[in-house]
Amino acid sequence: MPFTDALIVAFSGIAVVFFLLIILWAIIEMINRTVSSIENRIVAPVPAAPQRAETVQEEPAAEEPAVAAEEPAVAAAADEPEPVQHGTYGGELLLFDVDEKTAACIMAIVSDQTRIPLNQLIFKSIRALD
Repeated sequence: MPFTDALIVAFSGIAVVFFLLIILWAIIEMINRTVSSIENRIVAPVPAAPQRAETVQEEPAAEEPAVAAEEPAVAAAADEPEPVQHGTYGGELLLFDVDEKTAACIMAIVSDQTRIPLNQLIFKSIRALD
């Protein structure tokens, strides 16, 4: 086979490979756009979870009357959505008529049911309901 024929065969092979790669790219792009549009119609947007959080468990013993005076303000603030705070929450977990073991179980159940890791949840208070 002369050199020019070999060169033509080589370039033809490379051209066929690149042409098929372009066709494959176009097919993948069409599938990607189709799946994305279907996914956007089916799945509702999920609110983002806080980045990081730490839970500090401390039970206030002498501060219960002072906390009871602040309850209406806390209840009014609970109705408004809180802005997402990035960083670490360094506050206390207030326990009302709940021991630490029960509070730990409640936090584990909430984390399991919501499928949010426990280190990303922020618990500010846990109160026993009558």
